[in-house]
Amino acid sequence: MDIAAENIVKLATLAAVIDGKATDEEKKFIVDEGSYLLRTSQDEIRNLSDLWIGIYQSKDAAKNPGAALNFALEALKPLTDSEKHLAFHICNKVIHIDRVVGDSEMLFFFELRRLVFS
Repeated sequence: MDIAAENIVKLATLAAVIDGKATDEEKKFIVDEGSYLLRTSQDEIRNLSDLWIGIYQSKDAAKNPGAALNFALEALKPLTDSEKHLAFHICNKVIHIDRVVGDSEMLFFFELRRLVFS
């Protein structure tokens, strides 16, 4: 898996845990959409997403919006504009997948949008 795909998966998993939990539906979406859009095997996406979900949960990304934005910024840095847009698209879908968007998710969404499109 190339570095761009890895960073897009990192961002998607960050979007999944930002509300304090990564649901099975969010995880499945990341694996399915990630493997299709990033042309990578589902096993690779699943392994990487499980790894980063664990890392972000252990670092309390949901309880620390500043740290979450720093993680997002690090993942965005090496991406091209089109890769950033793809990452934003995936994160947007992950955030909205459970149809209830919490305050932490909304804040993360707007800050990610600012980072991607400015």
